[in-house]
Amino acid sequence: MAVSAVPTHRTPPGIYRAARALRWVSAIVFILVILFAVSVGYSAFEVARSSPQSHGLSASFAPNGTVEIGGSFSLSNPGFYPIEGFELTARIVNASGVFLGQLATGPTTIAPSSDQSFPIALYIPVSETGPAVSLLTVDQYLAVDAWANATYAYLFPISVSLSESRSWGAPFEGLTVTVGTPMAAGGGVAVPVTVSFSNHAAFAQDGVLAFVIESSSFANCGSGSYTVDVPPGGYFDQTQNVDLSAGCSPAGGEVLSTFTTGGTVVPLPPEPIP
Repeated sequence: MAVSAVPTHRTPPGIYRAARALRWVSAIVFILVILFAVSVGYSAFEVARSSPQSHGLSASFAPNGTVEIGGSFSLSNPGFYPIEGFELTARIVNASGVFLGQLATGPTTIAPSSDQSFPIALYIPVSETGPAVSLLTVDQYLAVDAWANATYAYLFPISVSLSESRSWGAPFEGLTVTVGTPMAAGGGVAVPVTVSFSNHAAFAQDGVLAFVIESSSFANCGSGSYTVDVPPGGYFDQTQNVDLSAGCSPAGGEVLSTFTTGGTVVPLPPEPIP
């Protein structure tokens, strides 16, 4: 008489089942890490190609007696992850490498697949000896350097930078204030004073240019003023006779000039008198 064997199913030990589940979880996590790394690498590459861009940098006289350089920077984040803690610093120097000013904006977060614009306004004090005085009378290129640090994809530090030159047109390009030869006038002495310049700025010069003739001993020998209304690209050239104070000689002195527009008084570079 034959006896059939009944198969038995043994349940794997719990530790075996746990090990097998752990292997599956590890495999899934590994695949997810690989996918994350690939997506981060691709996104970071796209972000690296999207360096900051400057837009509409312009300059004008501000009411607080400064030259205002305004505009904006923008950065595109075409990737899949946010750029966090993004803080932009911009530095501007003139054609001679003289530092004009620096500004910072942020920190902020740039969402994935978006663009972020950062408005800027840099106010440069204008004085007879300050670094911005060359902006008044000399056409030049301004060097703009911008850089930023941030965190990308929640974990990875990144940095971006921008370096470019911007053409600057001086509002009083080639300014000359010439004191001519003294001459007799109405029982006294007068000198012809000629003021000339070209307006290479993108904005009109509308105001009053006043000047004082100062002797070598710093005495006020005489003064005068001109009404200025020069459009961009225009030229100014006018002469007037100025009465000299009795016994005051302008030889060896200088002409001190200021330009007043909209309540802003801008000192111009002094002009020596031979």
